[in-house]
Amino acid sequence: MMITKICNTIQQYNMIHTGDTVAVCLSGGADSMALFHFLCSHREYYGIKLYALHVNHGLRSESDEEEKFVEGYCQDMGVECVTTHLDMNNNEKPQGMSTETWARNLRYDFFFTQAKKYGAVLATAHTSSDRAETVLFNITRGASLKGATGIPPVRDGIIRPLIDCTRKEIEDYCRENQIPFVNDATNFQDIYSRNKIRLNVIPQLKSINPGFEKNIGDFAKENLEIYTLLSQLSDNLYRRSIGFNGLDVNMLKSEHPAVVKNLIRNQLDKLGCLSRENIYRVYDALGKETFKQQLSQDTFCRIKNGRLYFYTPEKANPTPVYDEIHILPDTIVSFADSSYEIKLVSQVEFKKIKENDKNYLTYRVNYDKINGILKLRARKTGDKFTFYNRKVTKSLKKIFTEDKLPRQIRRKMAVLTDDNDGVIWLSDYGTNRPFVPDSRTEKVLIIKEI
Repeated sequence: MMITKICNTIQQYNMIHTGDTVAVCLSGGADSMALFHFLCSHREYYGIKLYALHVNHGLRSESDEEEKFVEGYCQDMGVECVTTHLDMNNNEKPQGMSTETWARNLRYDFFFTQAKKYGAVLATAHTSSDRAETVLFNITRGASLKGATGIPPVRDGIIRPLIDCTRKEIEDYCRENQIPFVNDATNFQDIYSRNKIRLNVIPQLKSINPGFEKNIGDFAKENLEIYTLLSQLSDNLYRRSIGFNGLDVNMLKSEHPAVVKNLIRNQLDKLGCLSRENIYRVYDALGKETFKQQLSQDTFCRIKNGRLYFYTPEKANPTPVYDEIHILPDTIVSFADSSYEIKLVSQVEFKKIKENDKNYLTYRVNYDKINGILKLRARKTGDKFTFYNRKVTKSLKKIFTEDKLPRQIRRKMAVLTDDNDGVIWLSDYGTNRPFVPDSRTEKVLIIKEI
């Protein structure tokens, strides 16, 4: 039954393709061991190559034993296991960050680095039980519709084949197939918010309705469909209403409130001042001719001359800094005030797209020339760019000066680079000439602002 359910999930969400490399995030717990066993048993059926990734956080005395257990099982299954040691007990935790969040960030940094190295899709063992916990946790914190979507089956280069399986089904699968696993004692202590929900809240809800997990899973799926549609509508509205001097207020006022509020939500999220109060402050202000409101310590909102815009006063933050972010193909990433869809396609797929898109050169990159990890960052002194149909190379500073771009716009221009740190692609300008795809290119990276 569970095997059929997993196969149906993989097919429904188009998770795995013949020839894929799949890296399983393997903790050694029942969920990840069940996923690993399933993929090992079906690797020939799906035509995939497998790796296992294990993180030794160094937080518990059992960590080293669990690492040896995982490595031993992988050896028995004929799968290479890549491990890393974090030794978090001897490192300083970032201020204001929980140990859970810190561990997760470090763990996924390792996972994404290895995925890039092996050209792999990441597989995690999130279940319908995890999804139910996440939905309840998010709602408890005052989540929006997005938070009520729970854990998506596929996102950011990660697949979750067990997302429709309950924890009980997985435990039964491990018992029936004699799959060994380790137990993390902290999972049974209500010292974390999620554990309190798992140990205290969910059992009560299941006593009311044993089908609670399935019902909340269906609820999350429906919310995801609605949120996806809402996001498409709000992204379209943003593209139609945006200009160098902000968003067209009259255009916003003519749209459905849910679409406008989602647009505002996305902008506030990018600015780091997202709250339900701020969303309604900005939305309610659309009926005013003039408006000015401080949304956070250094972010303001203003309506003037029919335009809505957000800004940071020069005195409060004269040089806004946008952190460099690592990116993977087939993901959506945000930088400054913009979001980009990153997609990797073959030369054959690229040719089909090229026939229907005359502007392909502005956002297509020769992936064969990429060295190491792809990154988005702000411009740096010395950055240079060559337009495709010109042979003259200019500094970004000179290009922006000639085009009379305002300083606040220059700071938000996204630069795509790799381990060589040169300009590969520049938002609004396109691909640097050396990285433009040609007839010999095997893999093409597509970048679209959304």
